Order: sequence, then C-alpha cells, then structure tokens
Amino acid sequence: MINVIEITIDEFEKNFYDKYEKLFPEDEQRDWEKIKNTYNKGIEKFYKIQLDNINIGFFMLEKLNDNYPFYLDYFAIFKEFQNMGYGTKAVQTLIKNVVHNDGIIGEIEKESESNPVTIRRLEFYNRLGFYKIDSEYLLYDVLYTPICSIPKNYIEKMKIDNIFFDYYKVNCGENDVRTKCKIIK
Repeated sequence: MINVIEITIDEFEKNFYDKYEKLFPEDEQRDWEKIKNTYNKGIEKFYKIQLDNINIGFFMLEKLNDNYPFYLDYFAIFKEFQNMGYGTKAVQTLIKNVVHNDGIIGEIEKESESNPVTIRRLEFYNRLGFYKIDSEYLLYDVLYTPICSIPKNYIEKMKIDNIFFDYYKVNCGENDVRTKCKIIK
C-alpha cells in the first residue's frame, strides 16, 4: 500500500536531500537556503512516499494561500522503484489525501522527440488527468511546459501564467524572475 506522509524539513534533509541532489540535474535544483525560506514561511511542505513503511520517493509541494492551487515543486520515485506503477499510485494518493479539490500545477521539460523521457513524462501526467497549458516557460535556460490538474474552464491562460510566476517569485526571488524566467508563448 502506498502512503504519502508529511514530514519536517529536518527529516527531509536527513533522509531525502541526498537523493534529491542525485535525482535532479544541478541546474534544476533550488538553493537549499531558498527551500528552507519557503518552508519557514509555511509555503513548502515535504511528503515521503512509502510502500509498506519503506521510503520509495518524495514530493515537495507548495501552497501560497487558499486562493492558489498546489504547486508541485519536485516529485521523485527512487530508481529501484520506478516503472512499477508506484508513481501513479503516489500522485493519486497525494490528490486524494492532500490536494483534494484545490488542483495542482507544475512544469515538465518541454517534450521533444530527441528526448523520449520528456514524452513519457507528459503521457504519465496526462493519464493522471493533467493537461498542458498553452504556454512555454524559459526558466534558467531550460524550456518547460506547464501542466495543470485544474478544470480548464476554471482558470484562463493569463491567470495561470500569473500563478506560476507568483510561485517562481517566492522560489527564486523577484530579480531572478525578471532576468532568468520568461513566457515564450
């Protein structure tokens, strides 16, 4: 059985941070001090994913306030547990037990035929009810496709772009957002 359990930043740092550093490319990782800052403000939350009391992955999830959807900052299933359906069950459990009807936004690297992992990642989220937003974001020289689980008729494109960039301002700082983050379309 898959469980998603909220943990403290101390538990995350002790039991998961080294895996975070190994699983995500350095240019996609956030500065630890910035992560601690969003945690201390009550925005960032950490969740361990367990299979029968064994840690198999984690979520880093943010929520600015009740008027915002959740922002999926990072999600990982450890390599030895990948391609077994646990990621699907973990996201479904997260939505059922944590997110409820608030919706989730996030971004994935833009899908590309030259990188099949990007296509599989989009298909994974599509199967879970996420869809692409008609935007592309260039963040720190990496092109991303925003994804969302909010009903399409609930939120218009301009507002969803603003929501993403509100999260980026909290995570990266105003100056970095102005100089290193932009909407491509």
